[in-house]
Amino acid sequence: MSQRLPSTSGPRHAIIAMMAVGYGIFLAFVVFWPSPIDAPVQGLLERAISELHERGVPTFVDYEFIESFMNVLLFVPVGFLFGLMVPLRWWPVALLLGPALSAGIELAQRYVLDERVSTVNDVIANSIGATFGVLFAVVIRAIVRARDEKVIERYEALRGATISD
Repeated sequence: MSQRLPSTSGPRHAIIAMMAVGYGIFLAFVVFWPSPIDAPVQGLLERAISELHERGVPTFVDYEFIESFMNVLLFVPVGFLFGLMVPLRWWPVALLLGPALSAGIELAQRYVLDERVSTVNDVIANSIGATFGVLFAVVIRAIVRARDEKVIERYEALRGATISD
């Protein structure tokens, strides 16, 4: 009869849940703000982009490019958390959760928030970010799982050697 080491998944799940709640509150604040979140600094952003172009940054780096890139970055943690929440063998399901959440957010912005603009491009950018996050989580989980299996194997080998002595 082999005794296994106690599971560490309880504390991991609690940490993931706290991170998800915290980031969920932040995300809700950003996406459900009644007006575009960058409206107060729109002029500053335009001046900064113009200055960057004068210093040699390519002209394709414009407001729309930066906005899309920020949407990608905004959803990387979403995908990462989804990738940590679902069982490892179900990770492909996590790939669907980010686009579903993004579509839901965009629909809410379209029908509930008059000053917000809802676009398919936002859903695409958010989905790309969530996909990167899920894939990063899967890689991290695979590494941790392999490490855990080695630690357990080493523990059982040492335990077996001391019992036979």
